[in-house]
Amino acid sequence: MANDPRSTTRRQIFQGSLVALGAIGLAGAAIAPAEASTPAPRKWDVTTDVAVVGYGGAGAVAAVTAHDKGAKVLILEKQAADKHTSNTQMCLGAILCPDSVPDAIAYMGIASRVNVDIPETQDISDAMIKAWAEASVANKAWLTSMGVKDFAVYANSGRDPRWPGNGAIKALLIKTADGRGGSGVDLFNFLDGLVRARKIEVRWSSPATRLISDGHGTIIGLLARSGGQDIAIRARRSVILTCGGFEFDAAAQRTYMATQPMVYYGNPDNTGDGIRMAQEHGADLWHMTVLGGGLKFKFADFPTAFAPNILSGGFVIVDKGGKRYKAEDQLGGYSGYWNQIVYDTVKYTWPRIPSYYVFDEKVRLTRPIVGTAYGAAGPVGMYSWSKDNSAEIARGWIKTDPTIEGLAAKIGVPPAALRAEIDAYNGYCAKGSDDEFGRAARTLGPVSAPPFYAVAAWPGLNNTFGGPRRNEKAQIVDVFGKVIGGLYSAGELGSMFVQYPQGGANIGECLAFGRIAGENAAAEKPRG
Repeated sequence: MANDPRSTTRRQIFQGSLVALGAIGLAGAAIAPAEASTPAPRKWDVTTDVAVVGYGGAGAVAAVTAHDKGAKVLILEKQAADKHTSNTQMCLGAILCPDSVPDAIAYMGIASRVNVDIPETQDISDAMIKAWAEASVANKAWLTSMGVKDFAVYANSGRDPRWPGNGAIKALLIKTADGRGGSGVDLFNFLDGLVRARKIEVRWSSPATRLISDGHGTIIGLLARSGGQDIAIRARRSVILTCGGFEFDAAAQRTYMATQPMVYYGNPDNTGDGIRMAQEHGADLWHMTVLGGGLKFKFADFPTAFAPNILSGGFVIVDKGGKRYKAEDQLGGYSGYWNQIVYDTVKYTWPRIPSYYVFDEKVRLTRPIVGTAYGAAGPVGMYSWSKDNSAEIARGWIKTDPTIEGLAAKIGVPPAALRAEIDAYNGYCAKGSDDEFGRAARTLGPVSAPPFYAVAAWPGLNNTFGGPRRNEKAQIVDVFGKVIGGLYSAGELGSMFVQYPQGGANIGECLAFGRIAGENAAAEKPRG
């Protein structure tokens, strides 16, 4: 892989509501010599003002904004139209919309720290925080101006009441015509409608492959593969990269993600393309090892992971030794389990990778054990999970046995240890109090009704955060902080976050920096 981004050492910092591993920008990203950059062609095949690479939430918002500022816009999308699964479509659809700029600035002043207790670890500039706050507070008004009629509340505050401004950190869902809070698919359909109404061209099945420089450090276009041939696209004003992270680049995962293996439930075509294209032109990288996710189910014969939806009743989560290690109601969300995924420095292994959800027949019959409001089994329609989990048992995804000991043998867990752990847990259920880990009483339920079931659960991310470093104007910068002319980004490709503020923060950033990128890209003076 040319200009491979995987060349720097990483430092590990476990702190706060998100794990940030080596979150400070990686200064080891080398500047490519000018002669290594892709030269301008003698003849351009396509000319536009602004080329947007990647058609998710950030790409749609950037394209609409650039168009509305008077630019001719072309969107290039790697996937085919009928296979489109952007992370916006895969997610729940919540949008971070803080109430006030001062409160949002105060809150992000803490959330921008790699170590929230140490001010000196702030990893983004005050100018970036201010730009994010102003644009994020305007998210709701922008959506309303674009035609959204009403919203449903997803979250009334931020993730940590100790942080200043926490009460102003709101997350909203757009309401659909039937009055429900819409999903990520509904949100993307709304944004796609804005693109269609403006007749902005979307070229499907057209992955960008290289950025083209004028030879003096300014991006003037790009190469893409479209219709079975390479095409050179001239961008008279700017290129905006909104093509996602490196969730499905296995080599990058091995380099940047200290916990191994990791699984992802996002877009399977997010393979770090934008990172490599930007690096060819000297882009700095940041937040490459920032993690935000939770335990996920991943099966070898399906491309993406699934988010668990076992919340209460007769289930436990155990490690490879058959032992519980934390209250199960604290192992979901974005980062509740990271401080428990420990490395065994004697045996050189991860004793809790995988962990196992162990549950009984009562739970199996209650609901699908994966989330169906978002992700592959959600409205995006990649997979239809059976209501009683029977199809997945038949596929071998869910292991089953009439006894706890037999189930333990099938998943490679010591039978006696698992039996003892289940007995101890059932005793807590009878008592109504989890004396060992403090699991909420309302979630307790004995694992007692045979047959019994188990599913391996892996450390998983919704998406990566790292990528090319950008500034408050959404411009990509090199390792010396110099702006790379004509090159912008938005969305998870180089996200600003080192601590995840609240559900909806990714989409909120897509909208905020999508508009910032689109407006500034369109304002560039046409070249040539």
